[in-house]
Amino acid sequence: MIRFLSGLAFISLLMAKDKFGVTGVVRNATGEGIKKVELSIFDMEGEEVKSSKSKKGGEFKFKKIEPGDYSLYGFHKKEGTGEIEFTIVESDLELELTIYLEAETEEDAAEEETVEISAEETIEEADKESVLLPQQREQPSKALLKFDETFFEYESNLKALKSEIDSLKSVVKGYEKSQTMPNLDRKILDLISVPAFHHRIELQNGTVVTGDILEESDSTLVLQTQIGKLVLKKEMVVRMEEFERPAPKVIFLGDPFIDYYPDRQIFSGRVKNVGEIRADFVRVIGNLFDQTTTNSGTDSIFVKGSRIVYDTNVIADTALEPGQTANYTLTIPIKKGRKVQYHTMDIHWDETQ
Repeated sequence: MIRFLSGLAFISLLMAKDKFGVTGVVRNATGEGIKKVELSIFDMEGEEVKSSKSKKGGEFKFKKIEPGDYSLYGFHKKEGTGEIEFTIVESDLELELTIYLEAETEEDAAEEETVEISAEETIEEADKESVLLPQQREQPSKALLKFDETFFEYESNLKALKSEIDSLKSVVKGYEKSQTMPNLDRKILDLISVPAFHHRIELQNGTVVTGDILEESDSTLVLQTQIGKLVLKKEMVVRMEEFERPAPKVIFLGDPFIDYYPDRQIFSGRVKNVGEIRADFVRVIGNLFDQTTTNSGTDSIFVKGSRIVYDTNVIADTALEPGQTANYTLTIPIKKGRKVQYHTMDIHWDETQ
């Protein structure tokens, strides 16, 4: 009977060790234990296994965790977030999780405030210039010239008339300066068809024809030109080439430098406009993916380039002139419970010229 009870106790002990406990403490960046931190354990598939909150001194405890690979994620609304990975094999495990607070630097905030204030001042100055016009000088009224007055009285009246004419000239110039081109509706501009031909053909007699090649045979070319279709004999063609319309083109200068954190990745690098005209509103876009190609985070940022005042009175410093380079620093937050495996980078821009 005693042997039977001993065997039963040994089997129960083995069964109890199929699952293990995870204990530890949560600390902030200064090493202080933080309570009321929301904690979650995720498996490698991103599924939540256990959840709890840290107690006084940052201590926490999870029971009955099966052996395997996991990640512990912590969140506190004032202290920030943190994440660590761990593996349970055949024993209980003790962990230490550190959480960090991501905040904007004072220099970046001051710089954005300076740009915003300067933009507002520029708009106010532009409004003042468009409203204020030179005013006509007020002259004291003079008595009407009488026919019986002597001849020298005309001299003072001619000076007054000249003064009035000069004043009127300044007023007219002020009104002419304030005149601007009328704003056209975008729908009207879209109705104006501007041909954009892709071929340039030079003939034996020196004539240069631009258009689109519609048909081509062994002996002839059918070309669509601005005045209609034109049939050319190939024996008359000296040179035929394609040309592209000038356009902006922004590229990355090398691979970005990446700072890895548990809850984010920071990309920094340089871009350059290698096109022939200006690129407006240049924006760097980044995406993070896990091993199953699921999006684990995405964000974008405008680069700081040349300051441009557009026809719509919009003022921005996100344009790149031909040959100009600019730095960028892009922070992409990682979605909760995701493990990033790779990333992609892209550049978007507009053309307003």
